[in-house]
Amino acid sequence: MKIISRYIAREMSMPLLFGVCAFTSLFLSGDLLQLANVVVETGAPITAALKVFVLKLPQIVVWTLPMSVLLATLLSLSRLSANSEIVAMRAGGISFTGIFAPVIAIALFISILSFTIQELVVPAANTNAQRIMVEEVRGRSLPTVTEHVVVKRQSGSQLVWLLYARRFDSRTQELTDVTIMNMENNRPSSTTYASRVVWENDTWYMESGVTHVLDGDAAYTMTFGSGRQPIALDQTPKQLAQLQKDPEQMSLAELKQHIAILQEQGAEVLDLEVQMHLKYSIPLAALFFAIVGAPLGVQSHRTATSIGFGLSIIVIFVYYTLMTLGSALGQGGYVPPWLGAWWQNIILGVFGLFLWRRRAR
Repeated sequence: MKIISRYIAREMSMPLLFGVCAFTSLFLSGDLLQLANVVVETGAPITAALKVFVLKLPQIVVWTLPMSVLLATLLSLSRLSANSEIVAMRAGGISFTGIFAPVIAIALFISILSFTIQELVVPAANTNAQRIMVEEVRGRSLPTVTEHVVVKRQSGSQLVWLLYARRFDSRTQELTDVTIMNMENNRPSSTTYASRVVWENDTWYMESGVTHVLDGDAAYTMTFGSGRQPIALDQTPKQLAQLQKDPEQMSLAELKQHIAILQEQGAEVLDLEVQMHLKYSIPLAALFFAIVGAPLGVQSHRTATSIGFGLSIIVIFVYYTLMTLGSALGQGGYVPPWLGAWWQNIILGVFGLFLWRRRAR
């Protein structure tokens, strides 16, 4: 049995490598053309463009590894089936489950590898790619200033606290022209204005602040003048900057924390929740591709290579069509975010198990 497992694994190795190279090249061709146009238009250094090109590889490899597992499964098992080797294995007493076991093991390993790359390599690579693209290729500076920052906190459906800043500079860690409003029963109880709020010694300090307090029918004003007053804003400068970070530049832990912060503020997070679940479902697509690819691959084919390519393209097209539709439904709130990100895997897995059961009879 171990000999058969090693044999099937060896049969899958070259198609797997070929699939990674082929699918990655297809994805990179568009980026390469775009980079070439930017280099020609801006006169940017070719070395900088090549850095961006290389830094985009980890993200693309995460996408193409599952596709490559499907291609390798179909090509290897189709070839074994066309040469009647599957029939010989069955005649030797090996069940279809025994034949499929090394395929599933390889797919599970690729899923773990893909998830590891996504968590440990992709966020930093995407962040550096954006920085080099902006600073070295386009000759600009990454923006450190965010205009019109709004942070709010809600309790259920009631707004309890709201901050508005005309600008936030992540480099100097300061908010400018800040208005803070405390609410009771969705009505303002106090409003504070400060020309500047700065972060020092792990604390936010308000400078030149004025607070207007509404206490029933009475109202009074407190002026801080040129003094400094500590205030609690809940978010650190890093967390405020994180609010402007793309999900592709975050690890899973960072994205979860980002979603939690936004939920505390009562912000809409359906889009981010779908992105979070996709960080699980896309790497695990390799496993589901193997589940559906194994029974398809052992059909009786005479032209194993062409059938394998054809089936892989069809399954990949259906998978990513379902993923796009599911993501849109999840982001729109029509289905739960987890279902929107996972349903293509669920559908593929159910279909694969159905084929597996039929083949095992």
